[in-house]
Amino acid sequence: MVINKIGWHHLAYGMNCQDAGWETEGLKAVCDGCSEGKHSEVGAKGFCHLLETGLPPAEAFVKLTALFGQTPDSIRDYLCFTVLLVRETAEAFILTYCGDGYVLGETQDGRFLTQELEGGEYPPYYAYRYVDAALLSRYREGAAFRTRRFSKHWYKNIGIASDGIRYLQRKPAIYEEFTHLLQCGKASAVKRLINREQKLCKDDITIVI
Repeated sequence: MVINKIGWHHLAYGMNCQDAGWETEGLKAVCDGCSEGKHSEVGAKGFCHLLETGLPPAEAFVKLTALFGQTPDSIRDYLCFTVLLVRETAEAFILTYCGDGYVLGETQDGRFLTQELEGGEYPPYYAYRYVDAALLSRYREGAAFRTRRFSKHWYKNIGIASDGIRYLQRKPAIYEEFTHLLQCGKASAVKRLINREQKLCKDDITIVI
């Protein structure tokens, strides 16, 4: 199930949705473009497309830098996006990520858990590896992919989401309805809920579960 909805602020300012989401058998991806990048959704969608061709994440970035260049402006405008990937194996769900977002886990005993990934207001972008450290105020050592493992002994499914869902969390009753619909697999109903609460959902929301 892939859900991709533009946020209220982007609609109000005439911006594109800067998120991208994609899934294939055994692999899920969510990318969230930086709002300060003029075309960060292009890089995010291009990255997902390259994953679809079978490229590993690091090699996909090499392809993107070859296409857009490695000037500070081109990296800011096209390549600053967070990356969340979930690969399913026989025994576990393997999360690989760089930046912020959320893990959505359904446990074997039927609970639905939400875990926020670190990053906060200034998430690390993998593209910082291609920027002169002197030009960065944060993450001068670059950024790297991190990995977490979720055993199938405890989890029946692991999904991922961009940080836009944080606005829904501010209204507990709405968030409870939202997670219930996700757990039931009702993608259309989730989209209708986001449409209904459009002004609450200030940022883009992408969910792959």
